[in-house]
Amino acid sequence: MNSTKSQQSNTPFKVFLVTLVLFGLSQLVVNSILTPLGVKLQSLNTEKEHLLEENRQISEDIAKNNSIRVIENLSDKKLNLTQDKQQTVVYIEDTTLVANRSDE
Repeated sequence: MNSTKSQQSNTPFKVFLVTLVLFGLSQLVVNSILTPLGVKLQSLNTEKEHLLEENRQISEDIAKNNSIRVIENLSDKKLNLTQDKQQTVVYIEDTTLVANRSDE
């Protein structure tokens, strides 16, 4: 009779111990799965930051290279295309001059 009472009082304790062991094992499994994923996530975040910085730098370079002054300098230096800064316009006030069409 005493052993039955002892077994009944030990049953909740045994259930608690089994639950505690199962909880510990489940935490170990979860941690073993999540740890590599966390490392990979950190690596991807670092790569993302690097790519964002590189993208910003490329955008800045494109903006600089598309500047009208840069294009004018390239055309002057590399292609020898220069535009005279001073343009002269001559007005002739002679009413006897007539423009002829050459396609007649």
